[in-house]
Amino acid sequence: MKKSFNICLLINSTSSPFEDLFYFEITRGILEKSKEYGYNIVISEINNSRKNKLPNIVYSNDTDGIIFLQDIDKDVRDEVKNTNIPFLVIDSHSVDNSITAINPDYFTASYTATNFLIKNGHKKIAFITSSFIPDFYDQTYSGFKKAMDEAMLSIKPEFIQVNSTNESTAFNCMEKILANNTAPTAVMCSVDMFAIGAMKCAKEKGYKIPLDISFIGIDDIFLSNYTEPKLTTVKIDKTFMGFLAMDMIIRKINAEEVENYIVKSNEATVRDSVINI
Repeated sequence: MKKSFNICLLINSTSSPFEDLFYFEITRGILEKSKEYGYNIVISEINNSRKNKLPNIVYSNDTDGIIFLQDIDKDVRDEVKNTNIPFLVIDSHSVDNSITAINPDYFTASYTATNFLIKNGHKKIAFITSSFIPDFYDQTYSGFKKAMDEAMLSIKPEFIQVNSTNESTAFNCMEKILANNTAPTAVMCSVDMFAIGAMKCAKEKGYKIPLDISFIGIDDIFLSNYTEPKLTTVKIDKTFMGFLAMDMIIRKINAEEVENYIVKSNEATVRDSVINI
């Protein structure tokens, strides 16, 4: 079959590289690596309002492969499987083992972030995450809990907030944490943007960062180097994930065997938002 030399990068409303810095950096890696293979990247959106949710470029056979950013629903999975076009998913939380996926190790990232706080003397540690994607919540909370348990530190229910989805909801989660009689000395946030929102709330309430409350995130988005103070975080190499996605989709196009890949996520990027007590 004649190749189109197009790769379709399919996004949805929660994974747009134009709105989410995590996916922006992955997309930048895909675009950079695509030049080596001589491929064009065509960005399109899943249309959940119609029966055929995939874009026309798929049905016109004008793409050699598809890269999805974030999970896809079962009906979209079935639809793309019926096209026989090679595809993979970046940042998947699906239990469907037939899907080729590239995922960060959120459990290890969460464990590493919490351990960093503990090694800096913190015992009263709050946790902000999202429960809207069950697998993401399970991984991040399990990593947090393992670190706390190993240090024999108690987890205060009032310090756990699981309803964050973005910077503004993280602000609200931090407000609830600070409404208690005792404030934490540190907050572990499962996403950098959650940490940025929580830090904003703490500063508005009159807390000094990191003198009163330390913060650590996960992702190491480029914005974390421009917060005040600069955010300490656990690095997820998103550009590498983009490079890897291009390598893997090309191998799938060439009918080669491709295995799922878990991206190493245990490296802390130390900046200014955590103090040793």
